[in-house]
Amino acid sequence: MTNSLKDYEDMFERLSLSELEVHEKDFFLRLKRNLKSSEIVEKEPVANKNEVKNEPEAGEAKAVSGFEVKAPLLGVFNGSVGDKAALKKGDRVSKGDVLCTLEAMKMLNEVKSPVDGTVAKVLANEGDLVEYDQVLFVIE
Repeated sequence: MTNSLKDYEDMFERLSLSELEVHEKDFFLRLKRNLKSSEIVEKEPVANKNEVKNEPEAGEAKAVSGFEVKAPLLGVFNGSVGDKAALKKGDRVSKGDVLCTLEAMKMLNEVKSPVDGTVAKVLANEGDLVEYDQVLFVIE
């Protein structure tokens, strides 16, 4: 086993995870946080599950709407792809372009754009541990 139990506990707390599962050879560990009702956040239903309308942020004049690109798996977010710099708000993308990679179990998994458009929001930072179905990008 390459990490100690304390290492996993520290990572679990540092990243504020709700659940962590580790499988290494014959070692299995599952950490799960019991959420109190005051910690559970309800999301408002959205008409189209891939359509999002966000409230304006401070200094932002209008709400952002567009297509949500979600993480297909749990992994570490890498915005830079090869020699290409990480995407930022305002960048143009085409359907099939690689938006980022997610590293899981020492493998890089590409996340591709499902639509043509302009990046309206980047919702993950380099090195973040993202969860399955977490919104990574909004494309208008």
